[in-house]
Amino acid sequence: MLIDNERRLGLEDTFRFSCHPGLSCFNMCCRSLTLILMPYDIVRLKNCLGMSSTEFLEKYTEWHVGAATGLPVVTLKPENDACPFVTEKGCSVYSDRPASCRLYPLVRMRSPEEEYYHIVYEDFCEGHRQQKEWSVKEWIEDQGAEIYNRMNDVFMELVLGLYSSGKRLDGEEMAKFYTACYDVDMLRRVSDEFGCEVKEDDVEQMLEGIELMKRELLK
Repeated sequence: MLIDNERRLGLEDTFRFSCHPGLSCFNMCCRSLTLILMPYDIVRLKNCLGMSSTEFLEKYTEWHVGAATGLPVVTLKPENDACPFVTEKGCSVYSDRPASCRLYPLVRMRSPEEEYYHIVYEDFCEGHRQQKEWSVKEWIEDQGAEIYNRMNDVFMELVLGLYSSGKRLDGEEMAKFYTACYDVDMLRRVSDEFGCEVKEDDVEQMLEGIELMKRELLK
């Protein structure tokens, strides 16, 4: 994988890309990958599959402590070196696929001052040789990524706030962060213990968990 760090794309900048089953590389990007899942990704996927977040996390994910942030990072657990949801015909959870899948071949970068995108190139990918041209804004709209970007920004405010503070979580705080941010159904079950409100809507419950962590950890 090569990320073109030299070229920064704004929303009106353009690139050429197209992916479809007629390409010989179709589905290859779903193999040998490390796919980080954000809280909103998990809500969408677990509802798509008709599972609780607790069941989804146990069956399809693993987590580790991020070297830079010291926070739990959730990744999709591969099956036979591939995404567990990829089929010969394509993605079986396409309507609820994670943000990074939607944005590909773009990588989103964001700071308090600006938002920009880099292009990802992989040797096998024929998509870049197609003639379909998009602006970044058009690609985001076409892929339904705007809501993912907004939800991820809320979570990253917490992550970057903790990173900037230099605070390192102890074991109990780590477990609470994991539940509050990633496991909305468990959060409902332990809401009294955590001191947070119970929300019927999963996205609202996810946001409540993130806000809880902001109140407790960004003092």
